[in-house]
Amino acid sequence: MRPIRTALAAFAVLCAAVTPAAASPTEVARAIPGAQQVGEARYQLLTVTLFEAELWTGTGDFSWNTPFALALTYERSARASTLINRSISEMSQRGAGTARSLAPLRAQLAACFPNIARGDRVTGVSTGPNTARFYYNGAQRCEIEWPGFRRSFFGIWLDGRDGQAAAFSARLRGEG
Repeated sequence: MRPIRTALAAFAVLCAAVTPAAASPTEVARAIPGAQQVGEARYQLLTVTLFEAELWTGTGDFSWNTPFALALTYERSARASTLINRSISEMSQRGAGTARSLAPLRAQLAACFPNIARGDRVTGVSTGPNTARFYYNGAQRCEIEWPGFRRSFFGIWLDGRDGQAAAFSARLRGEG
C-alpha cells in the first residue's frame, strides 16, 4: 500500500509542476482545430495598456501562408468608428490602397466592429489570403473578402516595422 501512496504522491507533484498550455478561445478552437498559441503581447501607449493580443495557429508556428487567428482583448473602451478609421489608415500606409479605394472595405468592416468596452475580445481568423472571419466575444460578426486582406489588415499587428511595433509583432509571432 505504501508504494502506491508514494507513487500517487509523486504523480500529484508532477502534475502540479506541469503548467497546462493556454486554452484557445472557443471561436479559435472551432475555426482552427487543435490551435496552439504562437505568441502574446501587450500593446501600450506610454504606460496605458490598450489591449492584450494572442496569435494562434494549427501548428504553433506563424506563417503568412496558413490560417491563423489573432485575438485582441481590450483594456480600454473604443468606438467602432475609431477602430475602422485606424484600420483603413494603417492599411493605406501599408500600400493596400487609398482611403477612397478602400471605402467599400470600410463598409464591410462596419459590420465587423461594434463599440468596444473594457474586457471585450475581438478575434480575426484569417482563413485565406483574401478572406477572414471576425468574432466579438466569441460570436461571429462578419466575413470579409478583399484582395490581399490577410497581409494588409493583419500586418497592422504582425508586421511592425520599427520600435515598439516591431517588438510587439515579434512577440506575437513567437520571436521575442
